[in-house]
Amino acid sequence: MLRNSLALLAPLVLLCPTPGHAEPSRPSNYDECILDALRGVSSDVAARAIIESCRNLFPETQGAAAPPAAPPAPLDTTAARGLTADELARLGVKGRMFGSTYNVIVENHNPGLTLTEVTIAVWDDADATASRKEYSEAAQIPPRTSGKVKYTVHYRGSETGWRWGVVGARGVE
Repeated sequence: MLRNSLALLAPLVLLCPTPGHAEPSRPSNYDECILDALRGVSSDVAARAIIESCRNLFPETQGAAAPPAAPPAPLDTTAARGLTADELARLGVKGRMFGSTYNVIVENHNPGLTLTEVTIAVWDDADATASRKEYSEAAQIPPRTSGKVKYTVHYRGSETGWRWGVVGARGVE
């Protein structure tokens, strides 16, 4: 009788899938792709390959209702001036770092002032002898909008413990 029960139970077990045999979940967007794939990655080369792969899976134009906007006309920067401390305080920044690439979103909350250049400083809190390095990049961020500025930062030593912040900017009225 036990053999008959096993004979009936074996096909039932084989035909019913278990949760452990399910296909792993796939990312549904670019951000999920990056977060899932970069877990535990410490190589710049691997990170860049993952970013490229995720961008191929989820192009920026995916799901866009309208075609991408034309780039803004170049500004005449001859009248550009350094921002005051109050104007610098009106900038909001968020950054994503992938190895030596810093992608910084700058929010310009200054009315009537278009940013033409943004300067960041990078330093290592763990190494008091390391000098602070500054990186400037051209930008065109109109008043009350935001824009992305990309920096290539050259590290000396470990990549952990580094801090960064906006230390200067130029703009035109």
